[in-house]
Amino acid sequence: MTGRLDADESLRAAGPAPDVGHALRARVDEVVRRIIAGWRRSEGHERQYLADVERGIESSTRAGTLAVADFLETGAVVTASRSEEWDWSGGAPLAGGVTLSQVVKAYLQWRDVVRQAIEELTEELVVPPAVRAQCEAVVQIGFDTAIVRMARRFEVTRHALEEQLAENQAQLEHQALHDPLTGLANRVLLLDRLEHAVQATARRATRPAVLFLDLDYFKSVNDASGHSAGDQLLVEVAARLQQVVRPNDTIARLGGDEFVVLCEDLVEPLEEGRSVAERIAECLAPPFSIADREVFVAASIGIAPSGEEESAEGLVARADQAMYRAKKLGRGRIEIYDPAIDREVTRSAEMSSALHHALTGQELHVAYQPVLDLSRKQPVVREALLRWTHPTFGNVPPSEFIPLAEETGLINAIGSWVLHQACMDCAQWQQAGERDVGVAVNVSGRQLQAPAFEEEVAGALEKSGIEPRALTLEVTESLLIAGRAEARIVLERIRATGVQIAIDDFGTGYSSLSWLARLPLDVLKVDRSFIASLGLVDRESAIVEAMIHLAHTLGLTVVAEGVETDSQLARLVNLGCDGAQGFLLGYPEPLPGLRKERGPS
Repeated sequence: MTGRLDADESLRAAGPAPDVGHALRARVDEVVRRIIAGWRRSEGHERQYLADVERGIESSTRAGTLAVADFLETGAVVTASRSEEWDWSGGAPLAGGVTLSQVVKAYLQWRDVVRQAIEELTEELVVPPAVRAQCEAVVQIGFDTAIVRMARRFEVTRHALEEQLAENQAQLEHQALHDPLTGLANRVLLLDRLEHAVQATARRATRPAVLFLDLDYFKSVNDASGHSAGDQLLVEVAARLQQVVRPNDTIARLGGDEFVVLCEDLVEPLEEGRSVAERIAECLAPPFSIADREVFVAASIGIAPSGEEESAEGLVARADQAMYRAKKLGRGRIEIYDPAIDREVTRSAEMSSALHHALTGQELHVAYQPVLDLSRKQPVVREALLRWTHPTFGNVPPSEFIPLAEETGLINAIGSWVLHQACMDCAQWQQAGERDVGVAVNVSGRQLQAPAFEEEVAGALEKSGIEPRALTLEVTESLLIAGRAEARIVLERIRATGVQIAIDDFGTGYSSLSWLARLPLDVLKVDRSFIASLGLVDRESAIVEAMIHLAHTLGLTVVAEGVETDSQLARLVNLGCDGAQGFLLGYPEPLPGLRKERGPS
């Protein structure tokens, strides 16, 4: 017989649950009848009879013990005997919330059921009083033993639960203070240790320093191989960092690809902090094997030694500022925090706000620098260059506000305005007689990733009325090679409409000539750094000559940037360069006879 009952209700009842009681009575009935039958056949072998009684009642008690345990755990009544295999030391765990007093009460109820069954059966079968007393004694001993076993089981369970609770508490504390991906300290633990280190400077002659590092071009790993590969790279970077820092240093991951190293007890925080930073840069130099391919990474590292009355948060912020300066100056660098950085940060914040207003305050305008065809000595293209004149800051150089526009996301709105304005200006000079002169516009990675960029280009051409071949879009080498594959696909579709595509500042990024055959290009613009030494350094001349030769082999037009001397120009003509651009040939300026357009109102 099997049924399901509510364990709590059963324990609160005055007597055992009917289903359980019936099951136990049936079991006792079976055992006692078998014993009585054996006794009647014993014919004077009372000792053997009593041994049989003891085994039978013990079997019944074990069955009852099993039934109680199963009932407390599952609420189910188990009638099939498993007494031979039953052992409290290896039994199933008890249901949660059941107390030992409840178990004892249940056992006493079950014991009374068995006693009543024995009494009724022995009377019915005319069993001598001595036999009944022996049966009852065995029942009492059996149930007492079961209760002791249960108590021991509770004790074992209690210890196990306490150990599990302690383990869980330790895990929770670890999770609260550590990065789940790398196992390094998180921001909470870092700031706690840094706060103690800063406070200890009042009692010691040593001071701490904070190193803030950010992996360069980490995003390209996620883009190329997926986020799981990026996670694997972060784990391996963490492992390398742990190999080169000092034993008492704390490494923390703040999120993404940002790591912080707390170096405590430094006698010379600046020099010793730089030494740790150099070891970090060195350990990251060898390639990582990620997703079955080699990945090279570097880090921009900022160092902030603690000063007087320094706060933990302030020290991390200063190291962060130094790291951003390292990125701004070319990445893969180590920079020490300097108070001048605070002024730069303040100016950057002020200029960021001002740049938002520049979009609506008519502070932006476009200047044009000509690109000359060296065979005809005539301009074939004018490159649109954005200029910003602020009422307080004055003329802000593009090298300062273009990166700011990239960071703030304003580059899309600004770039869209420049594209439309340049196309409209091109239409004006073509209508004025320069029909063969096109316009070149620089395009950022953010613009290429914008869903509506192709429509922007088509709209600018349609509104201005110029032919697609009159427009050249200039993109950087790193964007085409290291950027998203989708960017190249977008450029291929735009190029198919007749728009020219130029690779700008070639040679400053990956400098891989083999890439030229794979990219959707029409024009290669050689970076000014090669032109500056042209005719002075034989090696530079050889490189420029190789670039021109290969580009012509691929059917590309070659334009030299930054031409400033007659000797450079003469050398370029001798090398067969197609075009040139630079101060020798024309400064960026609004076109004579055309209005000086300003930013959108």
